[in-house]
Amino acid sequence: MSEDTVPQFELGDALAMRCGNTLTGRFVPGGSKIALSAYRPVKWSTRDAPSETAGEGAVLIYMAQETTLYTEPLLRSLLAETNATFATLQALGQGSKGGPKKTIEYIKISRTYRSVIRCCLEKLEQAKKLPEVQENESREQRYTDAIMSFYAIECLWHLFEILYMQQQHSQLIVPQLLEWTRFHYPNTEDHATDLLLMAEEASECDSYWDTLKTLIMLGQLDVTRAILSQNRKSNQPAFQTAEQVLKTMPVYTDGYALQKFCSQWEYWHVDLERKLTAHVFASEPQLELIMHLVSGSNEHWDAALLKSQDWYEFLPGYLLYTRPACKPFELRIAASNWLNRWLGLRPDWEMTQMSRMVMQLMEHDVKLFIYDTQKLNDSHLFATHLIDLIYHTGQLKAYFDQQNVDLSALRNSMIFEYGSFLMTSHNLWQLGIDYLDCCKQEGIAAIELLLPRIPLKSERQAFKIIAMAKERGLVNVEQDICKVLSKRAYSDQRYGSALEWAVRSKDVLLVTAVADFILKHYSSTGVMLCPDVITSIGARMFVSPRLVFLSKYFEFYEFYRQRDFLSGAELLINLLASKITPDYFWPSLLIDALPLLESEDPKIFCKETIAILQHLEMELVPLIERNKLNTAKFNNQTSKTVFQDYRVENVEEILDLMRLACARNLSRAMIIENTAPAT
Repeated sequence: MSEDTVPQFELGDALAMRCGNTLTGRFVPGGSKIALSAYRPVKWSTRDAPSETAGEGAVLIYMAQETTLYTEPLLRSLLAETNATFATLQALGQGSKGGPKKTIEYIKISRTYRSVIRCCLEKLEQAKKLPEVQENESREQRYTDAIMSFYAIECLWHLFEILYMQQQHSQLIVPQLLEWTRFHYPNTEDHATDLLLMAEEASECDSYWDTLKTLIMLGQLDVTRAILSQNRKSNQPAFQTAEQVLKTMPVYTDGYALQKFCSQWEYWHVDLERKLTAHVFASEPQLELIMHLVSGSNEHWDAALLKSQDWYEFLPGYLLYTRPACKPFELRIAASNWLNRWLGLRPDWEMTQMSRMVMQLMEHDVKLFIYDTQKLNDSHLFATHLIDLIYHTGQLKAYFDQQNVDLSALRNSMIFEYGSFLMTSHNLWQLGIDYLDCCKQEGIAAIELLLPRIPLKSERQAFKIIAMAKERGLVNVEQDICKVLSKRAYSDQRYGSALEWAVRSKDVLLVTAVADFILKHYSSTGVMLCPDVITSIGARMFVSPRLVFLSKYFEFYEFYRQRDFLSGAELLINLLASKITPDYFWPSLLIDALPLLESEDPKIFCKETIAILQHLEMELVPLIERNKLNTAKFNNQTSKTVFQDYRVENVEEILDLMRLACARNLSRAMIIENTAPAT
């Protein structure tokens, strides 16, 4: 991993070059894009006149966007699995505080995170070998970058787990560090496996002794002994003595007295140096070199270090042969001395970011380590989950307090940033909500802002977003989404869905607009749109007066179709008197009364007939007259109410027809009402 640099890109914009190579930029709402364009800097002394380049070229807008590793589905599955582990950790943190059992659970959580990353690395290695990936250079490079980034993350996380979660200050650290190097430098172990499979013939291999030296420097004594036992010369005294030395080397186990272990190790070490001084292994120079490495000879270690890949590769092995009782708090000095020794041997070597972060962990500079984790090319996945784990374990709380760092605020800030990043991705927004939920009021506010900006691909997705909004009490979000879906359905001519979503949005203007369209469509064609949806509205009609009118008119429409004329006539009279009839619908409403008025068996009585005649003269006639006046043009504009009904060509004909029908019905109704029944 190389040192991070400031991202650079080049824009060959001719207009910008004529303006002095200056650009201006703005963040694009709803994402991580920046819009860049040519810009002419204006100062207080700049003359107020068109520039020399005005009108000479088009202003081009360039969209710059942050790159991310998670464009591949394989990496998106990694985010989903880490999200599930994150949720498990939050549930664990809500239980009882502290205790040995809780510490073990936290270590299991940390190992789960690492296993998820390790599994993803294996999948990436396999996917990188596929033909379709190798043929695509840019995609292959993305896989390579991802492998490098997540390998570093897993390696650093493992070291952090060893130094700050598994260990207490009274325990030894070398065995865990040996396991760490063995796990992250597997090539030598693979070569050793090949040598074991070759049995006696392995000693004839060119890489035989180099592999054994590397195994010794990595502290893998058991594998070294197994390979030496298969050597053709294994029965010679030098090999037998080497086997005895490696076999009798003291190894510390938990519960063993530390002072007794140190005494045994000192005796063993002195005995090995005595044998080297006596040239017991002189007959086998390569074997003698290995024994010098086991004794911790600085001269031989310096020569071997020149072949190592990084400064920390052989540090645990060196500690095994020189300071096997090294404790965590002593590791800082040992690592610092080892690094200085490495730099003295390789003065031209430049420390990479990962090498520096390993040193920070060994020096217990966790604050600087957390800072550098945010520079990794993983969109803060490592930093966010690690600081959350640190917060829950509480083992470094005293350290952060000493550093004047508010651990809780730092955790909330990083989770908020990571959750916001996921929310801006069209495929990862569901994961982002889980993180923002942990940020209390700031998280809820961010969810309220970001949820409505998620592109809606289907109504199923919309229902999911609405359910999440309801769960968090975000009424405005639910209403905004319903508005979007209503307008989209209206554009697609799905008027039933448009009305349903409009009603759910509780937006009076939107509901009124959709209801107006349905009423106007009926008045011009005689076809009632989406009858099923109108029937199911029920009490929700009171969102808008226009929707109330539509629902009641549809009820009248159904009475009329079922030939229930008395109920229909009663409802029609109520609609005429309701004061919620839209102006454009008066002709249709009055025409609906015409067949009822012309019926030989009166359905409308005297009082109601007079009311209809009154509405005709007091409502429709003034509207027609006003409409005539508004047709006059003022400033090339017209204001006119469109009266239209599919049953008549000229709306003004309604007046005479309605007056005549009212007179006839009134005469019939008066006769019937004033005729005494026969006795």
